[in-house]
Amino acid sequence: MSVKTETENSHADIKQEVAAHATDYEIKIREGEEAFDWNAMFDNAQPVEIEIGCGRGMFIIKRALENPAINFLGVEKSARFFRMLKERVVKSGAHNIRIMRTEAAYLMKKFVPANSVLAVHVYFPDPWPKKRHRKRRLVNGSFFESVARVLLPGGLLFFATDFQDYFDEIVAMAPSCRGLTRESNEKLSSQDVDPDTAATTYERKYLMQGRVIYRAVYKKI
Repeated sequence: MSVKTETENSHADIKQEVAAHATDYEIKIREGEEAFDWNAMFDNAQPVEIEIGCGRGMFIIKRALENPAINFLGVEKSARFFRMLKERVVKSGAHNIRIMRTEAAYLMKKFVPANSVLAVHVYFPDPWPKKRHRKRRLVNGSFFESVARVLLPGGLLFFATDFQDYFDEIVAMAPSCRGLTRESNEKLSSQDVDPDTAATTYERKYLMQGRVIYRAVYKKI
């Protein structure tokens, strides 16, 4: 006869809680579905922000808890990270979060209504550093056009990466999208910002490793 440890029981309780409440948070795209109805999705008319590539959920959970008058949609493609994200969102009790496991570019182009989003956050997307793989990068001309379409006038796109090549590519590409104008760009290191105040898990990790963080903000005009 096996005896479960306190830790095992705790993990079992968490899994049961996630299973019980996951449907409150997870959104699945159904065949034939049209553009999202934000009011129906969140059961209110609050403004919406989207984070693409939530990872373990550090940023979206903190921001949602600090901004209860804003709704947040988190998008994560990785099955492993999505499981962790779902567990942490449920534990957070932040009722203004919805999450989806899907491909972000497709979601933005097909399902997010035009002129409906307050901000889009993209932090440390896969840089696909090999030249032959760069066409797989999320942020490209088509993505910029999708962001410009879905943002409200005055809405913002926030981007961060630790790959200078990716950042330089985006800065060079952005002016071709007439709907967006650059608000700021900056380079940060651990000498400029305390890693413990980092917005995301990756940002904290990279600052502690001494890497430079490249950030840019674009505004819909």
